[in-house]
Amino acid sequence: MENGLSWSREVLSNGLTVLQYSRPSALTAQLSVAIKYGSNEDPDETAGKAHFLEHMIVGGSKTRIRLHHEIEKIGGCSGFETSAECTFTTLNVFPDKIADASRILAGLLFDSEFESEKFELERKVIFNEIAEAADSPHDKIAETLIKCLFKKHPIRNPVLGTKKTVKQLAIKDLKSAHSGYYTPKNMVVILTGKFAKKDLEAVLDDFQSEENQNLPQKRETEIEAGKPKKQAKLTRSGINQSYLCFGLRTPPAKNPDAVTLDLINGVLGLGESSRLFVELREKRALTYDFNSMNISGLDHGFFTIACAVQPKHLQLTQSLIKGELWKITNNLVTADELEKSKNVVVGDIMRAMDNPHELPRLMTDTEIVYASQNGLAEYVNKLKLLRAQDLLLTASKYFQEENYSTVTLSPK
Repeated sequence: MENGLSWSREVLSNGLTVLQYSRPSALTAQLSVAIKYGSNEDPDETAGKAHFLEHMIVGGSKTRIRLHHEIEKIGGCSGFETSAECTFTTLNVFPDKIADASRILAGLLFDSEFESEKFELERKVIFNEIAEAADSPHDKIAETLIKCLFKKHPIRNPVLGTKKTVKQLAIKDLKSAHSGYYTPKNMVVILTGKFAKKDLEAVLDDFQSEENQNLPQKRETEIEAGKPKKQAKLTRSGINQSYLCFGLRTPPAKNPDAVTLDLINGVLGLGESSRLFVELREKRALTYDFNSMNISGLDHGFFTIACAVQPKHLQLTQSLIKGELWKITNNLVTADELEKSKNVVVGDIMRAMDNPHELPRLMTDTEIVYASQNGLAEYVNKLKLLRAQDLLLTASKYFQEENYSTVTLSPK
């Protein structure tokens, strides 16, 4: 393993991809499964189907609920989530309970029975989840920004779906999606933490199925073109702060510029010595916290900066953010700041590798993009070789006024 950033990878005869990252000194083990089916695969009229199916995997029948409860009986904990490009589940258990965890997880993922009563109950739960997201100012402006940036790409559809699309879904829609996507050929099994060879063998025995191996045709998408919607101004009663979300489209993860944009984000917004933290909080106390990310998917990408400020400071904050983008577009980063930012980005990756909750998801995201056990190590090597001139050229390519979109949510 190169600097601990590579892992074992194998593709079995039934198409199942198996990733292993052993940590003998760990006190727990993590068994995770990623299904390469996320919200981007769903047609616009059935947005939220992948997420609804994830709910049904856990709560869609009395048998499933009983199995799910068994995880805690063996001292484990679980997590289930849906994203734009995959559905992800992980069980964290004692090393001697890996076989039990595998039996439980395989039972949940491969069982094709769903009960109508549980289906309606989970629909109500999802309605509550959608309402909760709508109440969150941060979620609202982030969702609105994506709609401003993308007019056609399915990333513009909320992962949760909308109340309208979720209301229209029928149990047969979820059964069809389960039959098509929940098959070993479309799965990645990840084993991390403390485990032995016999544990891996027990897991693979539960994932040997070769049924339903004809995957649905993937939804065709194109890289978004054209200019984004310039701005969206929202108002809401009952809030005191103005919420700002600023962004622009960036290239997909495999584009060479994606690594450079991640490092630019390191300069601008990662850590308490980053330019935006110093400018917005340390110098001027305009905000308590802010969020800055370059998000890269298989066929989309976007750069976003978000924060909450007093309404009277909204215009100033927008101006300061654009000013920092202008600086990084027109001036070379110093050698010291370049080195510091590289260390911050790589440090975050190393900490994720050490974190039993973050590691399986990091391995999953790397697999989806690179399909290689060395993808993360190669990414870090590319990042370390970047020069100040590379940042300047890449920033000048994307950080242009016509590419910007701004969303604000202010008190009514």
